[in-house]
Parts: sequence; C-alpha cells; structure tokens
Amino acid sequence: MSEVPRSNEEEGKIISHRNIYGKEKFPPELAVERVENLVDDFKGYYAYFGYAEEPSVPMSSGLDETVRFIGSHISVFKPYLTENRVPNPGVFMRQNCIRTRNADKLLDDEFFPNWGSYFPSIGALSAPGRLREVCNEAFVFFELRLGIPRSSLMARIKSSDQDFLEACKAREGLILEVDSKKSEYYKHKIGIEGINGRSFNIALRNPEGNDFSDVGNIIILEDAEKQLGIETALGATTILKQLYGLDHVQDCTPVIGLQGIEDEAIRRKFEDAVITSSVLYSEGLRPFGQHNRNRLLKQYVRSMSYFRAKTGMNLESLRQVVSGFEDSGASGSPERNAELIVEYVGAFERELMVKKHLTEDEKKIKKALKSLT
Repeated sequence: MSEVPRSNEEEGKIISHRNIYGKEKFPPELAVERVENLVDDFKGYYAYFGYAEEPSVPMSSGLDETVRFIGSHISVFKPYLTENRVPNPGVFMRQNCIRTRNADKLLDDEFFPNWGSYFPSIGALSAPGRLREVCNEAFVFFELRLGIPRSSLMARIKSSDQDFLEACKAREGLILEVDSKKSEYYKHKIGIEGINGRSFNIALRNPEGNDFSDVGNIIILEDAEKQLGIETALGATTILKQLYGLDHVQDCTPVIGLQGIEDEAIRRKFEDAVITSSVLYSEGLRPFGQHNRNRLLKQYVRSMSYFRAKTGMNLESLRQVVSGFEDSGASGSPERNAELIVEYVGAFERELMVKKHLTEDEKKIKKALKSLT
C-alpha cells in the first residue's frame, strides 16, 4: 500500500517542531543511543586523524589525587603532561565523570541545578605547537561530522590571546566574541603545581536561533617556560542539548517515572540523586565509611528520602524508578543495585525517626517524611 500523503497543514506542523538544526527533541528511550552515537562519531573522527585512544578509568578510581572523583578526561591525561610525552598528533578518550558541585545544595529548595553531577566527557590532548591544526580539527568535527553550519559556531576569546585569535580568524565566517567574559573564564587550573591553562570556548547557537551556549573549549597547557600540550574538551550532553533543543542536559540520561513532577527544581535534583547514586554504586562504592567519596555518595542517596517525601512517592515506586534507570543503560554499567540502594534509603529513614541529635539536613528530611505519613 502506498504511503498516505500528508496535507500541507500536516507538513507545516511537522516542520514547526524542528529547530534551526533541523532536529527535534528525542524521546527518553532514544537518549542512550543519541549519546553513544555522538561519542562514537567523536572517537572515529579523531582516530581517523591518527590520534590514539586512551582507555577510560572508573570515576572513583582515585587515579587523580587532586580530586575526589574523575571530573574530566584531563585527570587521565596528566601523566602525558608531567612527563613531557604528549604524542603527535595526540590521544583522545571518552571518560564518564562526576562533579559533585550540586551535592551541598540538593536540599536547598531555592537551588536549581543547571547541570547534572554525572556526564560523559569527550576530549583529546595534542602535541604542543599544533594549535592551528587542533582548532581546525575541532571546528571541522562540528561542521562536517555534526552538520552544524559555521554561522552557528562561535569562539569566545580573550583579546590578549593572540594565538587563539589568529587560529580562529583563519576560519572565515566563524563568529568571534572577544573579551565578553571576566578574565577567569579564560583560565584553567588542572591541579598540577606550575602548569596552567588558557583557553577559548566553543559555543553553539541556541536551537531557537537566539544567542549562544558553551559546549567545549580549546586549552593551551603550559608551564613558565614552554607549551606542554593542547587540550580539546567537549561536553557530549551539552552538544546534544543544543542540537536537539532539550530542556536539560539530564534528558540525555533520563530517569523514567519522574517526568510528571511539577516542581522542576525538585525533579532535576531527584534525577541527579538517582543517576549519581546508581553510577557510583555500580563502581562498588557504598554510602558508609569515612572516605570523602563515601560521604558524598551518602548525601546523594539520603537526598532521595527528601525528594520521595516531597513528591509523595513510596519506597516501592522509588525502587522502580532506580531500577528503570539502571535498565535503560544510561549508567553505562550492567550492574543492578536498585534493591541495595532503596534498602539503604529505608534503613536510613527508620533510623532517622528515632535518632535524637540531628543535623540540619536530617531535620529537613525528617520533617518532609512526617508530612508524607
């Protein structure tokens, strides 16, 4: 049977849903596929140019002693810099990361998390002296591999960084935004004494066509005497948010069962707690013990008691939500820890109800749980 032709009105409705990149929001069940396709595009692209792939490491590995969790691929690349052995043309990797900047604000009802704690980082480290090539490789990735027109790409640069300006001006039609940010915006510290970074940011036009949002940067890493390497750092989920017009980066790691929560701040923090707890449990971490990593995990897991109370969710429904996230594949692990996680939440709540000396966070959680019953 031939396909029923659409009316002009129907065609108009379909077109109207698409953004300036010709895309529309993808459903939650396609999120993992979209992320992995982008990561695979990145890996294949840099492999084509002769870069070698660096294996990823567990986020809680302790490989980088300057951070609690791996929060960027630069933690894995550091030995190349300290030992002056960055290969030519370079190395690339995909590294799952945790940045716990949301941890202390999870129970703050006024706080809205613009970013999730967990995200996949894609990046490369190239040999010193290759700035023009590194910039071209990055912009060609956006233009040819991702199909983004040059008119929707922006480089945000500090005027004193003449090397960045020259490299970017060489790409005719690339939009430059100079000195629009404070000086700190263009600086990077990587936790190694004597090694600093200066950068420009790559931004994509917002999907509605107005303004731009950052999705990555190019960073020259140097000591007092010489350039040590050039880093390309891109955010897979921030790129997808721009391309598909997503409401939040966490829509790339969706938590099914929370979409109906009316309070957007509660919903996004609840998602963050489920995602971060799940991925850290999958690495063998548990919310007890004295190590900072364990204590941070404890904050995320315990916050789920607050969020389930605020949204009227029982423990069985919470188990289904955590289990659903694990089943989606978004955690990147075959581990299934929903039962253990919710068992800990239940034990924490029972202890909380009889505990006499409470912290301020515990008081807030207990009050919310009492209102639930």
